[in-house]
Amino acid sequence: MSVVTCKITDTGFDISADSISVRGMTQTRGQNSSFSKLWTHNGLIVGAVGSAEEASLLRLFVNTHTPLAPEELAILEFFSEFSDWKNKKVGKSGISNAYLLGYGDKVFYISGWFVKEVTTYEAIGAGKDFALAALYLGHTAEKAVETAIELSIYCEAPVQLIQHDSGKENAAKKAKSKKK
Repeated sequence: MSVVTCKITDTGFDISADSISVRGMTQTRGQNSSFSKLWTHNGLIVGAVGSAEEASLLRLFVNTHTPLAPEELAILEFFSEFSDWKNKKVGKSGISNAYLLGYGDKVFYISGWFVKEVTTYEAIGAGKDFALAALYLGHTAEKAVETAIELSIYCEAPVQLIQHDSGKENAAKKAKSKKK
């Protein structure tokens, strides 16, 4: 119950999320909880949908672990190590959540054991169909989350946003100035 979106931009990428938190049949509105489904730590930007338990365990794991490289196989190995670590910690292996993971200048979509690099845009969670439609129409990651909040009963304001500038625009400007 939630939505996380990503859009690759001219300067890097944006990852945005709603703020709903649900316990059983009760939702916590308006970030009345310290739990966040979008966070950055140790060089990673993580957006998570699914159980707060697994997302919290990943947050703990990231304190001492990072992927070896911003590549699909390295991200898959990172989540394999997380699954083993999680099993030792709480007796539950596997990956049940979906994630958008920014690492280096790339973003990866993770669902179970499937990992793919995001090259245009992506959305995960209960509001993903609404968000994907907004992204397809050219809207920002933030506007896509706003759309999901408006149309899905499983998404709630406020919108969270993390923007990552990879320096692509500056590199493109430098390349153009060298050609002159």
